Amino acid sequence: MSEPRQVTVRDYVRMLRASGVAVYAMTILCAAAAFGFSSAQKPIYLAAAQLSFQGDSQSNAEAGVVAPETQTPAALAARGVTSVLSPTTLQRARAQLGATRSISDLQKLVSTQIDPSSNLVTVEIRSSDKQFAAALANALAQATVDLQTQSARAGFASAANRVQAELTRLRHTQQGNDQALALSFFARIASLRTLSVNATPVSLVQPASVPGSPDSPRTSRNTLFGAIIGLLLGVIFAFVRSSVDRRLRFTEQIQEELDLAIVGSIREDALGQAAYIENSLGSMSDQDLESFRILRTNLVFLDIERPLKSIVVTSPLPQEGKSTVAASLALALTAAGTSTLLVECDLRRPCLAGRLSINAGPGLSDLLAGKATLAEVVQLVELSAGDAAAANGDAKGAAAARRLAEKLAVVTAGSPSIRPAELLCSQPFRTFIDDAVRAYDVVIVDTPPLLSVADTLEIIPLVEGLLLCIRADQTTRDQARALSRALARLPERPTGVVVTGVKVGREADYGYYSYAEADAH
Repeated sequence: MSEPRQVTVRDYVRMLRASGVAVYAMTILCAAAAFGFSSAQKPIYLAAAQLSFQGDSQSNAEAGVVAPETQTPAALAARGVTSVLSPTTLQRARAQLGATRSISDLQKLVSTQIDPSSNLVTVEIRSSDKQFAAALANALAQATVDLQTQSARAGFASAANRVQAELTRLRHTQQGNDQALALSFFARIASLRTLSVNATPVSLVQPASVPGSPDSPRTSRNTLFGAIIGLLLGVIFAFVRSSVDRRLRFTEQIQEELDLAIVGSIREDALGQAAYIENSLGSMSDQDLESFRILRTNLVFLDIERPLKSIVVTSPLPQEGKSTVAASLALALTAAGTSTLLVECDLRRPCLAGRLSINAGPGLSDLLAGKATLAEVVQLVELSAGDAAAANGDAKGAAAARRLAEKLAVVTAGSPSIRPAELLCSQPFRTFIDDAVRAYDVVIVDTPPLLSVADTLEIIPLVEGLLLCIRADQTTRDQARALSRALARLPERPTGVVVTGVKVGREADYGYYSYAEADAH
């Protein structure tokens, strides 16, 4: 076995594509849920007013007094928040609005934001009534301005009165004759009187306006977030599914498990049909016919030194498309002018007679049991000259169509047998294979599933090559490994893998261009 292949970005993309429906569904579902939830919410509007709280230095400057600032902007803003949220301020704002709500109800609507680098405080009101939100924000801001201004000015007036009383007391003492001291008192009193009239410790920087759109719910944003969450859940699901799912879904996974060359791929729509033969499912499409032409060409690369004259077509388990591959490959070889014999060795579940519209017997079991001769069991499936020429697309194909090789020789399973394994390991069967290889250019042997019964293990040593049909999305890693172990016990043969059941759009390449891609170019 080769060393484990490194996981690439392409592998991750394929994981997501394999669970694409689930990823899309989760994304849409979560987005729709977020949209529905947001649409059902009552709209809430945000109105904001901005206040600027000033320190002592600005008030002193207005009064003509130079003094350093004693508080930082952040401390001023924090003090301002306390005043905004005080019951007195709320009560005054409530009185200004004539609101009937209680103070506690109003307080629930209020929030504040502080800018740490400045002395600004933003008063925010959230309410389902946008007119009320703007009115309350402005009323609360104005109440803060009024109460803080009144309080500051009253404090300066009280301070002026105290200084005036001190000056009066000094006049009755010996210091009262000191003119310089008296002038300093007069200056202080004048400054404090000025501040008691003009002090503005807080000002309204930006009044609140009526909001035009609700602050919440933000339907577009919530829908986007819902879609992102759904996408993440879908991606998680895809990776979890990939880690626990044992099925082989992609060509590279199959090749990695078996360490064998991929020589062809067959679409899901082609299973159950036969190339160039119309049955109950209809005729095979040009795209599917092209896949068997490619498989026919790639057989050369299984053994470059000499052409393979006998090839077993099998699969690990039933329903993996081995009979479709065996019959269609034999017909494609015939259409190319190669004399071909198709032998149905699946004596337990035969199906080729119905697909090729020929008699079910006598067949191989009758020949091996001595109940029929070789001439009696060989049936011919004829291709028209047009089919053969179309299959090759040139004059050589048309010439080949006129030869007997156009008629595919087929040996069906024949009559039911209670001892199929014994028949296939008998000397008459070995003789039959040897004679067939000498009589035909290629012998294609359709065998039972390799892991289900022992029949195929008896046949493989008698042929020159082996095609394994592995169905995408069905064959598991454990089955592929069991297949590898079974093959390791057999004589080594040139072996190729045909990937069957490929879904349209799942994979774009298998080491060559598909028919659809070549057509597009």
